[in-house]
Amino acid sequence: MYLTIQTLLNDPNIVKAVIDRVQALRLDTIFWKKHLDFEETKSRVFKTYLGTVTGVTAGSIIDRNSNKPLRERKSLGSGYGEVAYLGDRYQMDNDRLDMLQELITKFNTSRTQDQRTVLDDIIAYIVDDMRQILLAPHKRMDIVDGDLRSDGKASVKVDDNPQGIELLDMVLPVHKITPQTSDKSHFVKYLMDQVVELRTKFGVFLSMEMSRKTFINSIVGSSDFGEFYKQSFAQKEVQLSSGLMSSEMATTIFQGLGLPSIVINEDLVELPDGGFKQVFKDNRISLFTTPKQGKMRWHTPYEITDPVPGKSYTRSEGGMYISNVRTDEGRFMEYGAEWIPEYTSPNKIVIIDLDTMNAV
Repeated sequence: MYLTIQTLLNDPNIVKAVIDRVQALRLDTIFWKKHLDFEETKSRVFKTYLGTVTGVTAGSIIDRNSNKPLRERKSLGSGYGEVAYLGDRYQMDNDRLDMLQELITKFNTSRTQDQRTVLDDIIAYIVDDMRQILLAPHKRMDIVDGDLRSDGKASVKVDDNPQGIELLDMVLPVHKITPQTSDKSHFVKYLMDQVVELRTKFGVFLSMEMSRKTFINSIVGSSDFGEFYKQSFAQKEVQLSSGLMSSEMATTIFQGLGLPSIVINEDLVELPDGGFKQVFKDNRISLFTTPKQGKMRWHTPYEITDPVPGKSYTRSEGGMYISNVRTDEGRFMEYGAEWIPEYTSPNKIVIIDLDTMNAV
């Protein structure tokens, strides 16, 4: 077998081997998979369980250095959702391509029995490029799912578009509660009263999710938490005063008070500028009645059904495709996927908004 960069990056078997290597390394956690499972939809527009998901406007999330396409803004009737189109194109660095060419030359000049080892080196070399491609749509959905879980709504906007067009806009019919400033000093008691009252309408809550900052400031920082703590762990009072309270210890106390288990969400997603975005918002506490909340609906991208001539495609989970293209501007790796979270029973999710309570 004689390799070139073109044949290498367009060989489905080699690309599949790279994808398998990325997945086997398990270097990254896909956060949304803790709460949702992939499920295919045969139509881009699908009927949801509840008719109160507002119109999900589809749009492409593309390379930040490219011109953003303007997409039609649809307002769908209640009861329908629409998958969002995700796509990025990454230009391969010329220095990396030079190194890749050296490996390819080594492969072509090696004896047949040695080519397998060199091919393994080539696969290992391009794993990181493929890792970026494979994870990009998952990381976007991590952010969208985190916004929905903590705030009941999510949006993605084209930042450098002068019209500020929204590519995705979702609002779930969650039940929201807003405690007041007067509830701050006895917030644990407030939670107890709310859970007792709400369970007759929503059922038994299995978990109570929040950020680390919210846990420290609003749970451990509540005056009456100290009183409940002393009743449960009188001999370990020093841990509360020294800030060593863990979510596990708090859960032990809370379960004794009839409250659900505490889940601290500390998930972070790296942004293109090198910074990080906290997935779960501060000043929010979300109550869930089920371990998982729904599906990640996926649809086969249109480009797969009407492929670009001369372009090869490799498929991955959720209908995602990966391809490689050479233009007069350089060599690019790209992907396309059509996904959207669908929460099965959003009307059974309760979100406690602490902005007002913590405003002072």
